[in-house]
Amino acid sequence: MSTLYRRLFGLGALCAALACCGCVTTQKVPVSTDPGGALVFLDGAQVCDATPCSVEMTTDQSHLLTIVKDDYAQKDIPVRPASGGGTALSPDIVTVRLYKPGELNVRDTDSVVDTAVGLGMGVLKRVLKDLSKDPNPDN
Repeated sequence: MSTLYRRLFGLGALCAALACCGCVTTQKVPVSTDPGGALVFLDGAQVCDATPCSVEMTTDQSHLLTIVKDDYAQKDIPVRPASGGGTALSPDIVTVRLYKPGELNVRDTDSVVDTAVGLGMGVLKRVLKDLSKDPNPDN
């Protein structure tokens, strides 16, 4: 009888080990946008018809959320496993303000710098143009 119990115990342990192999943890990440109603893509595949919504993704790898809405600039959000390991993703909540093309996004430093440089260049061109008309404005 003890041989039968050992075989059953061994079979049970093998089944438990096989059941855990390949287990992938997932996490639902809420996604909201301002304005709402944007499409959401996860790693290139559409997963949400309109924000707000929740997107389920595996926690064992990095992902790319792409948010698209007509007449607004596309926004890409990298989602990565949280530092320190574990089974959490970062960010665990995605809230995005969408901007129309050409609209200044003050949180996007590249956009702000490009706009400031553009404005500065415009002022410099006007000053140089004025100086070329009258090189001695004080005389």
